Amino acid sequence: MFYYEVIPIGQLVFNGFTYKNEKKLEIGQRVIINLRGNFIIGLVYEESGYRDVNKIKEIEFVLDNHSYLNKNHIELLEKVSKKFMAPIGEVAKLFFPPASSDVFKLRIIPKNSVVPFQKPIFYKQFLKMFKNNTQANKQLREYLDSHLVEIEPYKKEIKDKIDNVVKLNKDLKEIWNYNISKAAREVVNFLSINGETFESELYEKEILKKGSSVLNTLKKKGIIELSKNTENSKSKIRISLTEEQKKAAKLIQEYPDKPHLLYGVTGSGKTEVFFEVAKPILEEGGKILLLVPEISLTSELMNRLKKSFSGYRAAFYHSSISSSQRAQTWYKAVNGDLDVVIGTRSAIFMPIKNLKMIIIDEEHDQSYYQVENVIYDAIEVALYRKQLEATQLILSSATPRIVDLYKAKAGSIYLDTIKERYYTEMPEINLVDMKKEEKFNWIFSKKVIQSIGESLKKNKKVIVFTPTRGYANYVVCSDCGYIFKCENCDVSMTFHKKDRSLICHYCGKESELPNFCPKCGGFKLQSRGYGTERVINELSKLFPSQPLVRVDRTVIKTFQDLNKTFNFMKEPGKKIIVGTKMITKGLDIQDLDLVVILDADRYINFPDYNAKENTASLLMQVAGRSGRKEKGRVIIQTFEPDNEIYKSLVVHDYNLIASNDLEQREIFGYPPFLNLYLIMVNNRSQNNAKMKSEEIISEFKEQAKDKNFEILGPTTPVIFKLRGNYRYQIIIKSKQDENEFLLSKLKKYYKDIRIYINPPTTLV
Repeated sequence: MFYYEVIPIGQLVFNGFTYKNEKKLEIGQRVIINLRGNFIIGLVYEESGYRDVNKIKEIEFVLDNHSYLNKNHIELLEKVSKKFMAPIGEVAKLFFPPASSDVFKLRIIPKNSVVPFQKPIFYKQFLKMFKNNTQANKQLREYLDSHLVEIEPYKKEIKDKIDNVVKLNKDLKEIWNYNISKAAREVVNFLSINGETFESELYEKEILKKGSSVLNTLKKKGIIELSKNTENSKSKIRISLTEEQKKAAKLIQEYPDKPHLLYGVTGSGKTEVFFEVAKPILEEGGKILLLVPEISLTSELMNRLKKSFSGYRAAFYHSSISSSQRAQTWYKAVNGDLDVVIGTRSAIFMPIKNLKMIIIDEEHDQSYYQVENVIYDAIEVALYRKQLEATQLILSSATPRIVDLYKAKAGSIYLDTIKERYYTEMPEINLVDMKKEEKFNWIFSKKVIQSIGESLKKNKKVIVFTPTRGYANYVVCSDCGYIFKCENCDVSMTFHKKDRSLICHYCGKESELPNFCPKCGGFKLQSRGYGTERVINELSKLFPSQPLVRVDRTVIKTFQDLNKTFNFMKEPGKKIIVGTKMITKGLDIQDLDLVVILDADRYINFPDYNAKENTASLLMQVAGRSGRKEKGRVIIQTFEPDNEIYKSLVVHDYNLIASNDLEQREIFGYPPFLNLYLIMVNNRSQNNAKMKSEEIISEFKEQAKDKNFEILGPTTPVIFKLRGNYRYQIIIKSKQDENEFLLSKLKKYYKDIRIYINPPTTLV
């Protein structure tokens, strides 16, 4: 008999439980265990020295034929759990595809006619035969003990599909002489803009519907060519690099011992450097993980990747693809059947076989820090993987995290800079002082409206960036001052004029705007502030015949919506694009002439230690969308034109902000000069939330002097009530790593708290 510590995957536990098994198992194998009457998946964590045979349960059965995790992955699991003070059971879940999308299912096989079913059924079907799960599991246990049934994992077969490469075979002028359908024209238009692509991409982006005969028709007419994508078709990669790009690529290849920070201005061709350093790794059979902050970037990168590395096997891994696709991608990656995985932050935990390089694009983006469920920083996880697996690691950004610039200065990571754009110039940036400039209306200055008109006359595109979505930031009664707020959250509800609704952008609560004030009964309801809906409404009046595109989470709800919108934006010709942060992330539009930034001042004045870094990063990323092919223009409307952030923006010098901000952080005590632990206490009762936060403070106050750390709070955060929970915030600052000590005190409160370690913002 063999004894093991088994971690219940997905459970709120900080340690494993001892189980026994007749056969020897591999560390990292998944098994089914009986925990408190429920059959759940567990991870074989380590061999156990515990030998009280009478008290130890047997493992029900083994789920995996072998372990998909090696010793480095197990060590990574431990490090992440300790670093982010997270339950090891919940962290273990991150290493596998979601249970609902796994290819494994439990199947109960009858062995005797006594049982009430005579054909194999799935475990979920068995549960439905009883009033509750407890009763079902008790009966199943009796069946198993009496040898009336047995359980086995059912594994769904994964079939590889060979994807066709689709490309135009004729000149556009010649094609339009043919009599082809509207659907065929859409395919031709897409190929003319994006070049050759994969058949699967046409379905993913809803250019074609599955089962359509359009491609066969176009092929018969000789308009397109279809070819199989096989490993034998691997093309020789030819990338034309500037001298700066060549230097950066050479340094990355020659010095793999430490992580590299690729610090290049917007439009400097950092992606081309990725391809250059990836080429020899792929040719030698190594695998690459490429992380992006936003789902919208995966499709664009995949398209470029397929063109540059035709024949190499690549796949997406993010939350917007189907659960079966995620499972399929995971199993392919861990079995070594994929060469490149492009994913969002959750992909950092994939135990990819023969992983040789991790690239984190737009590494400054806050979305790499997960603030819900298991809290972790994907970049810190990547740094651990670099140490444990000896992979190469590249962090890339035009506006890197200040903590990473500090590490580069300290010598713990290499700094590779690209100061010039890729065969074009940086855009010209102009500040419009809204205190002095003549206004067209209360949203736009005359200069902005005039400049938009000039760009449209040149048949070019314009981006108008505004921080918020919706029509108005809030609605107020001008008689009594009542503001419509969310019942679940301590925030004003955003007004959406199109459907006359009030929506909370935190919890999603939605209601119709009443005709009168619920407090005083008055009818003088006024909308204040503006968002994307109002901006596009005003622009449609000023430029009625021009194509307008809105890009925000209200109108773009799915991955397909995103792809269709981005494809429309990239079509040649004039357009006005109004959007929020979604348009700042890696969007590359060749004929974009002008970027207009509205209401930028709101970010600068956030009560957050990271406000300067985040604002400078956001504005430089937005401005960087302009002039990718030829020199572009940027106009920023502001009431604070003398602010240092705008001064650094005008001269395209992010270092000015970084150096000033580092000085301030050292003076006032913030990362990277010490560790910041933010403890958020949540409870449905305000009194309970306050009481628990005061209890936590008293736990630490006695030892604060001995431990030499500072305690701040409890205070009410900017949003006091969120999703029905009242919240109190405690901040602990320490020059030492206090994770183990803090967790020992906080475990008993864990269900009522969330712990954020060095978060990118304190406004969680």
